[in-house]
Amino acid sequence: MDVRLAQLLGSFTVAHEQYTLARLEYAVHHPAKPAPPLVTCFADPGEGALRLDWPQIESQLETALAFTDRLERSRRRRRVADRAFRSFARSLRELDRSARAVRWVLTITESNYDL
Repeated sequence: MDVRLAQLLGSFTVAHEQYTLARLEYAVHHPAKPAPPLVTCFADPGEGALRLDWPQIESQLETALAFTDRLERSRRRRRVADRAFRSFARSLRELDRSARAVRWVLTITESNYDL
């Protein structure tokens, strides 16, 4: 596995753990609202399995980002200070940054992997 990819997967895993905790905290503080979408982590750390799982992870991430965008639009109208939401949104942005970096390395190493 490419060294850059291995390092980024470590960062993605940490960001995923933070997202999972922030998602849970948000759901606990807002039991009447829908829970934020689940974003799974890769099941197998091998590069082949990662390349197969990654499109599904990106799709789940897009769903979570859309969910957060809808919440942010509704929050702006009410101007409510909500620590659980801010923590959740911050962790999702970090997860998105990590995922974009992983996608970049997967893309630039794709031709080497196919050989």
